[in-house]
Amino acid sequence: MTKLLILAIVAVAAVSAMLPVENLVSDAYRPPPNKVVTPSGIAVVDAPLWLYFWRVTITLTALLFAAIVATFFTRSNARVRWTLAALSVSIAVFHYLTLLFTSSPPGYGIAIYPLFYTISVKGVTQVYLDIGQVLILYAVYNVYLANKLS
Repeated sequence: MTKLLILAIVAVAAVSAMLPVENLVSDAYRPPPNKVVTPSGIAVVDAPLWLYFWRVTITLTALLFAAIVATFFTRSNARVRWTLAALSVSIAVFHYLTLLFTSSPPGYGIAIYPLFYTISVKGVTQVYLDIGQVLILYAVYNVYLANKLS
């Protein structure tokens, strides 16, 4: 069952990386698909790698929300908890890949702190809640419940 879950997540990730899911997201949250952070500021590039990872992150996040809603209508068992944990970890991995490749050179201007990360461009720093760490904590919680239910 675990192999099937991993295979399903990999298949969804591969398909969603190629689909233009950014067209389904509101204009307010739609990322500029051809820009990256560089030491001289924001630069335009031809095909940024981060966009593919961002698409997978958005798709897996939608699946996680759907799975969480589905848990309201099902009896909680270890399989449900392991699925939520696997989705949470997968989202965190693709979230960090997106952060890594948002800049050129990879990782430039990005600093990760406990539960927060910052992006700095030309001396201006913005602070963001690090959803990757929040989801890792949620995964640990689900693993704990899965082991408790087993």
